[in-house]
Amino acid sequence: MTKKATTSKSSKPQPEELKIKSSPAPTTTLITSAMQAYLLSFVNRHLLDFDFEKRCSVSLVKDNCYCCLTCGQFFAGRGSKTPAYTHALERENHRVFMHLENGRAYSLPENVEILDKSLDDIRKVLFPKFTSEEIARLEKEATWSKALDGTEYLVGVVGLNRVENARGVNCVIQSLARVDKLRNSFLTTTTTTTNDTLQSLCQRIWNKHNFRGHTSPDSFVRKLRKQIKLANPDKLETDVDALFNDPFATLRHFLTFVVPKKHVDDLFRGELLMLNQKNKTQPFVFVPLKLPDAPLFRDVMEKNAIPQVSLAELLKPFALKTAPEYLILAFVNRFSKNQFTKEVSKNPTIVTFPVKNLKIASSSSSSSEKTTSTVSYDLLANVDAAGKATVKHVDGTWYETNDLFVGEVLAQQVTLGEAYVQIYERQQRTQK
Repeated sequence: MTKKATTSKSSKPQPEELKIKSSPAPTTTLITSAMQAYLLSFVNRHLLDFDFEKRCSVSLVKDNCYCCLTCGQFFAGRGSKTPAYTHALERENHRVFMHLENGRAYSLPENVEILDKSLDDIRKVLFPKFTSEEIARLEKEATWSKALDGTEYLVGVVGLNRVENARGVNCVIQSLARVDKLRNSFLTTTTTTTNDTLQSLCQRIWNKHNFRGHTSPDSFVRKLRKQIKLANPDKLETDVDALFNDPFATLRHFLTFVVPKKHVDDLFRGELLMLNQKNKTQPFVFVPLKLPDAPLFRDVMEKNAIPQVSLAELLKPFALKTAPEYLILAFVNRFSKNQFTKEVSKNPTIVTFPVKNLKIASSSSSSSEKTTSTVSYDLLANVDAAGKATVKHVDGTWYETNDLFVGEVLAQQVTLGEAYVQIYERQQRTQK
């Protein structure tokens, strides 16, 4: 006599996170066009903000998250007893939800998919996409767009929210966004579903469909801090703050860990010839320049004279054996830390530099002959000691960016202030 196989159901409850991941399929019941129009009338675009971390505000789960298009909050799941389902029942007229990874919209608690083209403008903000024609247009002319509040903003030069203890992040992001080949690589790459990468941040900066004239690097900075803590568990929080408060340290961290190595090698890496060290060669990503020390005593007028030095004078000991397409100059001793008192002091030396036609000696040697010429560079971005970035737009206009503030300035004003980090673009012709 054979025994029948019996199946026993496990009494162990399923974890809530697993329930959220398995959302039920939408019902085949169709809602009327009048009902759909009624639901879409409660969509409030002024409250939608996709710059922050895509995580459920109730369960803190990242997977399978939806955005309530009425209040802008993020909730996980779509099935019964999930945060999104509960929110739709508890709040009146909070019925339309959009998936943060594929952009599909649903009506809850009916669990009916909404197919309406009026939501495409939200998808363009959530998933920025750029065609080759749009990228070519961004390279040639300035594009102005209008935000929901009626204010106009310049695409590519938008304000960035100030993240606490990260003063140097915004100016570095604004400066790297001027490097056209790096920018084009980010814009042509398939849009990611996460918003915590430099690529997604660059896409939001150059997106003409934004609802606001500014964006936020909050999720991007959070990810960087987490990566540093995982790689260096013993690193103090104050050391991480000091890293992101210093524009030069932030740029060095970006070029080492954030920007893809292929782009760093192709765009920024070169070879330097040390003329005062018997023509010793040194590969570089940025050229470290040292400012002269500030005077210790007052002058005859009983005032502390602020020294000035030309950039050409600082570059005299160097020659470019391999000239990179984009040259980064860093005045490494702009800030110095006292080893005894631990106080940080600033070198007030003013550096005078040209905005166009910066000529740098270039030396190329071979077995038969040795030639000397000059390479010309044009300034793209200048970061001062206060953390403000003055950047050149595609139409040649200069803009000063200081977190959320963006204002047009004259080219003559770019050279004012205490330069800290500069990015130059190489001209096509090399002069002999």
